[in-house]
Amino acid sequence: MDAIHRRSCCIPQQQGVALVMAMVFLLILTLIGVAAMGTASLEEKMAGNQTDKTRSFQAAESALITAENWINGLISKPVFPDNSIGLYTTATGATPVWDSLDWSGTASLVVYPSTPTGSASGGLNQVKTQPKYIIEDMGEVPEVGGSISLSSSYKGKGNTVVRITAYGSGGTDTATTLLQTTYSRPF
Repeated sequence: MDAIHRRSCCIPQQQGVALVMAMVFLLILTLIGVAAMGTASLEEKMAGNQTDKTRSFQAAESALITAENWINGLISKPVFPDNSIGLYTTATGATPVWDSLDWSGTASLVVYPSTPTGSASGGLNQVKTQPKYIIEDMGEVPEVGGSISLSSSYKGKGNTVVRITAYGSGGTDTATTLLQTTYSRPF
C-alpha cells in the first residue's frame, strides 16, 4: 500500500488545460468556417447578379443590332410617323422620346425580334422579357465634301441620322439595361 501511495503523490494532478485549449481552437475554427460560408454565399449572389446584368446587356444589344440591320436593309428613308410602330421624330431641343416612354409595356415600342414594318416569331430564351427598341429620326447631316471620282461640285444629299434606343432585361426584370446608338446612313 505504501507503493501505491507513493505513485499517486508523485503524479501531478491534471487541470484540464488541454481541453480548454481544444475548445478555444474549435471555436476559432467554427468562426472561420461561418465567415467563409457567408463570404461564399455573398460571392455567389454577386456572380448571379453579374450574369443577370450581362444577359440584360446582351438582350438590349440584340435589339440594337436588329434595328441597325433593318435600317441598313432599307432602300429609301422610312417615314417616321410618331406612332405605335416605334418610329419617332425628335425636334432639336425637345425632350427625347426614349426618356418619356414606359419601357415596361409594349405600346409604341418594337419588340424583338420584330421590326417596325414586320413581325417575327422567336426571341431570346434566357431573358424574362423580350427586349424592346425605338428608332428616332434626328434629321439629316449634309455632306460637306465632294466625291473623289466626280467633280468637286457634286454633293450627295447627306446622311440621315437616327438614334436607336433599346431596353433589355435579364433572367429577372430587376436587371435592366438601356442602350443607345447613333446610326447614320445615306438614302
